Amino acid sequence: MTNTIGIISNARSRRNRTSMRDLYALLHDHPHVRHHALHEVSEIPESLREMAAEGVTHLVIGGGDGSVQAVISELINAAPFPQPLKISLLPAGMTNVIALDMGITDMPVPYLKRLIERVEAGQEGERVDRPVLSLDLNDGGPSIHGFLLGAIAFYQGTILGRDKVHGLGFQQSLGSKLGLALSALKVILYGPGEKSGFTGERVTPVVDGMTGKTEELFLVVATTLSQILPGVAPFWGEGEGRMRLTTVRHPPKRFARAFLPAIKGRPRPWMEEYGYCSRRAERLEIDLTSPVVFDGEFLETDGGPGLKLSVGPTLAFHRF
Repeated sequence: MTNTIGIISNARSRRNRTSMRDLYALLHDHPHVRHHALHEVSEIPESLREMAAEGVTHLVIGGGDGSVQAVISELINAAPFPQPLKISLLPAGMTNVIALDMGITDMPVPYLKRLIERVEAGQEGERVDRPVLSLDLNDGGPSIHGFLLGAIAFYQGTILGRDKVHGLGFQQSLGSKLGLALSALKVILYGPGEKSGFTGERVTPVVDGMTGKTEELFLVVATTLSQILPGVAPFWGEGEGRMRLTTVRHPPKRFARAFLPAIKGRPRPWMEEYGYCSRRAERLEIDLTSPVVFDGEFLETDGGPGLKLSVGPTLAFHRF
């Protein structure tokens, strides 16, 4: 079957804004490629319906993690394509954690050129399977589907990084790593509290149907990816669950000693006793009053009944 390529690009993403002229020059040489440059998330449903009607068989998502989440959520919830769809990622956003986890590090236009040429030559590329996380905020809306959720200190650190690091021009994984380092330094120097800006939250997590102890947590992070950033993979739990789930008790004890072993997924024997826990799971239910970060997007929990996070379908991505 002949592949028809469709590209959805976030026209507002940083990399796309700087490379759009080169992108259009490339597409001029490949007139059979469908391209939709979108300015708002609300345009995604109609764009996907049009691409389905045009017979697109290989969808390329050009943007950051938030763009990937928005498109994937619409594909799963609305199922606009009648046939199985091949999906590729074009890392063009402020954060590209999902693409980096799949080993895609190239600049967008050179990578897209290689992708188009190989797909038009009949190649399928290297298949990379990833299960998604399905998030229900208990707000009456449809589930949101993505790959990385963080809460409490993760949210507080993301705010700090965007204010103090990304604002200086540092982007991509470098900006995220600098934000992580700055967050850790503030906690080490000042401890949790008003001076550092890092506080805990009292919760009762339910993991795979088992209600845990009610306690104050400093950090919650869950993902179906193998890492958060290159070299940053704070997961070491065993089991058959496809979701990696790590929590840290508040206040984080021996934090200066635990930080590096934790982010590398190489815990010291004493760390679990001090509240550094990692496990594998399929479902998490938790009440939170503070927002969560889901693939770089801030989502309000409204302090209502607990959010529900579960492992959803596995998607096949194609890397070139």
